[in-house]
Amino acid sequence: MIGQPFDSKKVREVLGSLGVKRVSGPGAFSSSEEIIWIPRASVRIDIYQAQKLNGLTGSNHPGDEAWIVGSVELLAPGSDDRIKAPFSGPLPMGLAIGSTPQDCIDAHGPPDLDEEHERPGFSGRVLAWRKEHLNLAITFAGQGRERTMISHTVCLIGCIGAWRHTHPEVFAP
Repeated sequence: MIGQPFDSKKVREVLGSLGVKRVSGPGAFSSSEEIIWIPRASVRIDIYQAQKLNGLTGSNHPGDEAWIVGSVELLAPGSDDRIKAPFSGPLPMGLAIGSTPQDCIDAHGPPDLDEEHERPGFSGRVLAWRKEHLNLAITFAGQGRERTMISHTVCLIGCIGAWRHTHPEVFAP
């Protein structure tokens, strides 16, 4: 779905096996970007109007008012207050929410970014890869053997917003 027009019916079909019966569309806000939360499936989808996405990525999506999928985040409890159960479907490359950092490195190769991260209320590790047409960021909470994957994000715009400025060679569009 990354880089494709947002279609709530298609998203509902893809997530139907996870018990999703309804997916909302863009709201009535005047913003050019929105987040679609699907707590039942533990999914977050960031959508952007084509004009905004084109400016952020240098791409050329047609139709300034069209909504384009810019990011899909598969989540586990601890990633957000709305998420009560881990994403239960398979992740790309044979991974799952229970995969370890080493499993992810084995699947995707050496990461472009591998950082231990500390902030109030969070301690963990972030692995990130810059692929040809997208970025991938996987966040693990905890330390050592107690690490737990809390998010697996595939996106067009850097995945780790603030780090686009501190590591532009990895995350800049």
